[in-house]
Amino acid sequence: MKRAAFLIAACAAPATAQPAPPDYGFNFITIGDVGNDAYEGFDPQNLTSGRGSVDYEYRMARTEVTTAQYVEFANAWASAGGNPLTIQPTFWGGVYTGFQWEVEPGKEMLPLGGVKWREAAYFVNWLHNGKPSGDMQAFLDGAYDASTFGSVPGMQTYTDQSTHHPDARYWIPTLDESMKATHYDPNRYGPGAGGWWLFNDTSDTQPVPGLPGEGETTAGMEISVIDAMEIPLESYPGTRTPWGLLDASGGGGEHTEGWYREATFGRQYRTWRGNPGGDNFGIPGDVIPSVDMVWRGQDSNPDSSLPYVSLRVASMVPAPGVGAALIGFGVFASTRRRR
Repeated sequence: MKRAAFLIAACAAPATAQPAPPDYGFNFITIGDVGNDAYEGFDPQNLTSGRGSVDYEYRMARTEVTTAQYVEFANAWASAGGNPLTIQPTFWGGVYTGFQWEVEPGKEMLPLGGVKWREAAYFVNWLHNGKPSGDMQAFLDGAYDASTFGSVPGMQTYTDQSTHHPDARYWIPTLDESMKATHYDPNRYGPGAGGWWLFNDTSDTQPVPGLPGEGETTAGMEISVIDAMEIPLESYPGTRTPWGLLDASGGGGEHTEGWYREATFGRQYRTWRGNPGGDNFGIPGDVIPSVDMVWRGQDSNPDSSLPYVSLRVASMVPAPGVGAALIGFGVFASTRRRR
């Protein structure tokens, strides 16, 4: 009788499962090994030691946002009344025709360089709301409430919402999520024995800079960031993180939700991680080597752009609902009957 009552209640209860958010061409990869050990290694910037443990499953896009994906977003923004010229990255493969953004032929897979953190927030809000056109509100809330975006007068600190809404379907990765997806390996020391790699190509040796077919990454190449951003994403399929992510080395640096506060002046910045391609500062010969070790990070104001910073999207893993509960009940009932 009790089993029947449970079954009736379960069937009457509203479904709690959340459907898988659309993939939208991001080829999301699930990051598991819940509750992994944090990184405790070298950390000269005092940024990452003790970080990188994540106690839930989440998904990360296989590669960074492409030009083709961002052009769709930029045109939707314009259709909602936004200025189409205010959200363009510094480097990408989009061109404005005077009426809309278009992808230059052959540049669909180019990375983005110079995306502001707040623009990244508008992008994931738009994804969360189903990528509509003509609705500005779809850009202003969903993962982050844009009404919180501001600064404290006279101080370089910001009021922006620090973390995404709990029910967000897509968001800017947290610092811990970014670290884990690019450097943590659940089988680092053997099956089920997890640990951290220094570099995001699943090794403790930095990937070799070079053109596709010659090297393993654009990071550390003695070319300008402009030229590096002309090399399409997914051009180095053999350079993968332990989870199978591409372009974690090269492409652009990647925004995170993290904050960094200067100890001396108290100024506040959003952190980004990764090692962008090419000469990151535009000065011939001033090339940052491919040092995308676990601790590698920088920071920027949320309302300003750096020409070598991009975006990789994180997403929810659908939670089981009543259907899973009923399957469990069926197994339980079957077991009881066999006793």
